[in-house]
Order: sequence, then structure tokens, then C-alpha cells
Amino acid sequence: MHKIITLLLIVGMTGLVNTSAVAQLNEKFKKKAEQEQAEDKDKDKSGSVLDQVKDEAAPAEKKAPAKTQKEEKVEEVVVPDPVFTPQVYTYNHPTSVLAKETQLMKKGELKATVTDAEAKVTAAREKIAAAKDALEKNLKAKKIREAEYTKNMFKIMKAEKWVDDLELSVKKGNELIAE
Repeated sequence: MHKIITLLLIVGMTGLVNTSAVAQLNEKFKKKAEQEQAEDKDKDKSGSVLDQVKDEAAPAEKKAPAKTQKEEKVEEVVVPDPVFTPQVYTYNHPTSVLAKETQLMKKGELKATVTDAEAKVTAAREKIAAAKDALEKNLKAKKIREAEYTKNMFKIMKAEKWVDDLELSVKKGNELIAE
């Protein structure tokens, strides 16, 4: 009874139900609980003394005699609870076979993209190094101004950052392929 009342109070506090309806239900349940308690008290008053006398007057239970060694020992077989028994699944179902095949295909695709990305990283590193050298030569030869030099260096630095990010993703891809 108390569980129901607390449940209703929780529902009422969370605002899931109209609070006035919850208050009415709480009052009904409180009245029922009070009536049940009053009935229990009436029964306890009349029956409690009688029950105590009966319990005292009843003879004590006799203990079973000690078992002799000649009796056969019966081994209890413990049957495991079916809820907790581990189940072994064999992967012969068509969907599981298909899933394995798609996993292998995706792994192959990843391997191909990783090798392409590695080639892009090496080519980009070479281009960036050549661009840096050319930019520095132009600055020393005074073919370009400082403003153009800084603008172009900013672009080169962006490209280096992009290549570094690509290299990190290539490393992650290699780790996934190795597994």
C-alpha cells in the first residue's frame, strides 16, 4: 500500500499527471489504508490473546531421530536457472554471413583509401617544401613584398595543417586495418 502511495507522489511531483487528480487519489488511498489499519487493530485485539494462548498450549514439534550411516546418500542435482545459462550462437544465419562479408569489404575499402591517402600525404609534403623554397627565394631576390610573402606563408601553413590532419587519419586507418 505504501508503495502505491509513494509511486503516486513521485508521479505527482514530476508533473506527469494533473496534481489535483493525484491529490484525490492520495486521499482515497489514505482512507483505504486507514480503514485497513482499523480493521487490523480490531482483529488483533480479539485474536491476539487467543493466538498467544494457543501457541503456548500447542506441543512443541518433535525433532527427527538422527540418521544412521546405512541410509543411502542422495545427491542433489542442481539444475541451472535457464535465464542465466550462456547460449552459444553459431553464425550460420544468412544475415550474419552477409554482415561478415560486408565487414571484410569495408575493411578492404579502408585499406585502399589509406594507401591513397598515404600517397597524397607524401605528394603534398613535397609540394609544400617546394613552395616554401620558391617563396623564400623570391623574397631574397626581392621579387615579392613582405605582405605577399606573409599571405603566401599563411596559405602554406594551412596546407601543412591539412596534411598533418590527413596523416593522423591515415595512422588511425592503419591501426584499424591491423586489427
